[in-house]
Amino acid sequence: TPSSASASWRARPASLRHRCGARTRPILLELVLTEENVQAVLDEAERDLGTMFGSNPESAAVGITGRADLVELDGPTVVIRLSGRFWHARARVLERLEAFVLERIPECIGVEIEDPSQLEDALDPATGLPVNEVPGIDLDAFGQR
Repeated sequence: TPSSASASWRARPASLRHRCGARTRPILLELVLTEENVQAVLDEAERDLGTMFGSNPESAAVGITGRADLVELDGPTVVIRLSGRFWHARARVLERLEAFVLERIPECIGVEIEDPSQLEDALDPATGLPVNEVPGIDLDAFGQR
């Protein structure tokens, strides 16, 4: 079963999970392209890419509130809505989400944004910086650059 395969992979010593010096990833269960599966994968992306979305306490504490929601399936293309604040430029967030979805749902051919204006990084009137640039926060410390 998929869960026992995943569990047996994790149970192996780390030395057995390495090939050619690179850590191998567990085999992911490929999902069928449905609205439910897409939303589940988007939710998984928010957890796995937590600092980008603010789904961890450190990010949320500095106002990172990013969210990605399914709008519709347009044939084999997923259309999403971005809302809130992200660590990264929104175009980069879309790229990372697309890679995440395509890896898990191979039937999907792409991820697009509902409205191109959602890719615009709003400027903070006080600093003139994009709102995804948080003054005084070292994004490198969070592994975000």
